[in-house]
Amino acid sequence: MSSFWNTQQVAEILHQKISGPSREITSITTDSRSATPGCLFVAIQGDAFDGHDFIPQAIEKGAIAILTERPLSTAAPEVTVFQVSSTLNAVRELAHAYRKQFDIPFIAVVGAVGKTTTKELISSLLLGKYEHVLKTEGSQNGFLGIPLTLLALKPETQIAVIEIGIDEIGAMDQHLALVEPTHAILTAIGPEHLHQLKTVEIAAEEELKAFDYALQEKLPIAINLSDEFVSQWFQNHQFRLISDFFRTYSLHGSHNPQFLGEYRPEKAELAVRTNEWTESFHLPLPGEHHAHNLLAAITMVSMLGLTPSQMKAGLARFKTAYGRTEIHTLVLDGAHGASRGTGEVRIIGDHYNSNPTSAIAALKLLAQENASGTTHAVLADMLELGDDEERFHRELASSILSFSIGHVWLYGDRMRWLQDELHQRGYSHSRHFATHDELIRALRPELHSGDRVLIKGSRGMKMESVLKALLEI
Repeated sequence: MSSFWNTQQVAEILHQKISGPSREITSITTDSRSATPGCLFVAIQGDAFDGHDFIPQAIEKGAIAILTERPLSTAAPEVTVFQVSSTLNAVRELAHAYRKQFDIPFIAVVGAVGKTTTKELISSLLLGKYEHVLKTEGSQNGFLGIPLTLLALKPETQIAVIEIGIDEIGAMDQHLALVEPTHAILTAIGPEHLHQLKTVEIAAEEELKAFDYALQEKLPIAINLSDEFVSQWFQNHQFRLISDFFRTYSLHGSHNPQFLGEYRPEKAELAVRTNEWTESFHLPLPGEHHAHNLLAAITMVSMLGLTPSQMKAGLARFKTAYGRTEIHTLVLDGAHGASRGTGEVRIIGDHYNSNPTSAIAALKLLAQENASGTTHAVLADMLELGDDEERFHRELASSILSFSIGHVWLYGDRMRWLQDELHQRGYSHSRHFATHDELIRALRPELHSGDRVLIKGSRGMKMESVLKALLEI
């Protein structure tokens, strides 16, 4: 951490007074396990743990300052204590003050689907030009994750890619005020967090606040013309946009984008044509939706001056985020009675999150895998879809039938709706399970050489345990 941090500086930001000399703070952490000598420990009350319970451990590890909502239970005269009404709000104040010390590009990546993968792709492409790129780790894109990302900035950081997620009205405004991005990209609009956002239209209005902010501040934006909400925003505001401050993109030429992409699955590549150049890029993740994510990333980094050769150099360093279209190969050897025969099964692990848009994209990818055997869709509940959650689950039946998915394995109470819908439509190759273990025991013997498996579900459904069990066959 920069020498920007000391106890006096923290006190000034939080409008508090401290006694005694100022002391340098070496780092800021919310995890007592990561506490080191000289750190400031921030006690956050979470869903599963309360950071206040771990203050003694942080002090034992050398924390010299504590940010807390409660008085310390035991006296620690060698520790500076900052007591506030909300440690979450306080850490966001600290992060904002720190962010303002950096005069570098900050790219905001927003949208209902594709954020994390697009963020990872942008970050990789940037490595073709920049040596020190900060990015959001995983999907830490909320009220705590965003400030922790900003607090990870280092003096040598040259550019930052910040993923912004929203789950309530007004969240985007707060996140934009914190990050103060210099560039923005909105991946796509779709059903997300509708338990609080209520409708897709409201979700779209909230997401598009990122573009409203960029328009007001005259910031460069990458515009997805394939999305109806984004395209409509563009039509409504096109006359106010400065030509050098936006680029449009799409995989469909009918939209007349400035960056036109062509997905070539047989070559695992994306061809991109602009007015200045035409190039083909290796697609590190299969599927048309990932081709679109790569096109979005290419469009964004082009506004930062990257050349196609720099983009390709950076793309070669891409690593997929955990639980996002992980491609695994299960080798069948006929042992342990787990599967019949020998050979290989390809497994797509896309278990970090799920919503109707991403689930349909994943099913389409499964269908395009050119399996010599059977395609298996292992699907768990899509969470936080609000009052229309039954409809969204039932509607997946249309994609399963149109993509000719061979077998469907379902887990979760909400997936009973899909099971019922499939039966009503005459599809007889689906089964529903009450537990992971029951699903795994039933699925294992049905896997044969050449089969393809998709594992998809919202984070709370913990479908990574199913993937892990299958790979341990």
